[in-house]
Amino acid sequence: MKFEQVCQSLNAYFAQSPIFKVLLPLGTPLLLACAVLQDASYLINLGSVMNVLTYLGFFLGLLLVLSLCNFRMVSIGLVIYAAGYVYSIVRSLIRYRSVSYSGIVYLVFFGFLAYQAYRKSLLINK
Repeated sequence: MKFEQVCQSLNAYFAQSPIFKVLLPLGTPLLLACAVLQDASYLINLGSVMNVLTYLGFFLGLLLVLSLCNFRMVSIGLVIYAAGYVYSIVRSLIRYRSVSYSGIVYLVFFGFLAYQAYRKSLLINK
């Protein structure tokens, strides 16, 4: 089964639910806004409730955008999300003179997902 078929099945499932039907067009703004707010939480303290909401909102937005097979927007959202881990790694290197290995693992993971989503968008747009 191709990944596009999985995304289309997810879209069909979301279209049946009255809540997700309303949220489908809001997937891209939700993804980008939550990714930016998640990165902003590294600079300013947004509070634990806001951090949880942006974390859950990011992954909900990611699923909504994936269900629309908009892989370019998925890659942009993942790059923004991974940029927060770049900041975290650089900050720990400068401030504590130590390497944040968890940040490196997250950066590699989300960077790889962003790269794969971008490659998928190039294959679809040919």
